[in-house]
Parts: sequence; C-alpha cells; structure tokens
Amino acid sequence: MDPNDPPQQQQPSPQQPQQPSPQQQQVYAASEPVVPRQRKKPKVKESIIDHTYRDYSQVEVSSDDDAPTPGGDPNKKTTRLQPNFPAKLHAIVSNPNYQHIICWQPHGRSWKIVDKHLLSTVICPKHFAHAKFESFNRSVNGWGFKVCILFYV
Repeated sequence: MDPNDPPQQQQPSPQQPQQPSPQQQQVYAASEPVVPRQRKKPKVKESIIDHTYRDYSQVEVSSDDDAPTPGGDPNKKTTRLQPNFPAKLHAIVSNPNYQHIICWQPHGRSWKIVDKHLLSTVICPKHFAHAKFESFNRSVNGWGFKVCILFYV
C-alpha cells in the first residue's frame, strides 16, 4: 500500500451495521424535530345510576304485608315473587335475632359483618341457595355495595 494513495473506505461486514458519522447524526437530529409523545386521555365511564344520597335512618317503615292487594280479591291467594338480594339482605340485617352476626351501624346508613363464620353457617343456608361466605360476598359486590373501612380512635 502506497502512502500517496487515497485512503480506501472499509466496507462494513454484513454483521456490523454502518454507523453514521457525527455530522450525519447532527443533520438527522436537526432535520426531524422531537415531538413529545401525547398521552391518551383515560376513558371515563359514564354512570347511569343515580348516586344521590338519601338518609333513611330516621324514617319509620310500615309493613305492607297487612295491606290488601290493589284490584284483587283479598280472599284469593296470590303468588309472591321471591325477593331480590337487597331485600333479603335488608331483612337479615334488620332482624334482631342476627345482631350478633350481622348488624346495622349506629348511624343506620351501612351494616357490618360481626361473625363471618356464623354468617356462612347460620344465615346463608337459611336465606340463600349456598353456604359460602365467598358467594355471599360476590352477591354483595355484584349488587354494587361498597366496602367502607372504619377506623376507631
């Protein structure tokens, strides 16, 4: 190789990618502006449920069992539909015989489970088609009840 010969460029091997020179990198960086990545706005679920609070803790509840059925014969037997889960739960929580298992909070707006084992062994088999606390809890969550954690000081 003669020192007067112009320098030959080395051909990159197929395994090594050709790297741009610093001038090319500067031109490349200057030719395309850096645009910050835009984040998508999180989708907000619109609720069709009315969450207006109503305080029923001081309202007297009257029994509708003694009232005659409107437009029907009072002597004729009528078939009643089975109450839904919230109606069953309200009857259970309001039952004074179950106060040592499940009861209302003093303010009357929420309830608490006192004994989880007794709930699954005494109340669930009698009022529901299962004897599992997990099934009871799934029903509670499915009907939209929320967990309220209380701290006593």
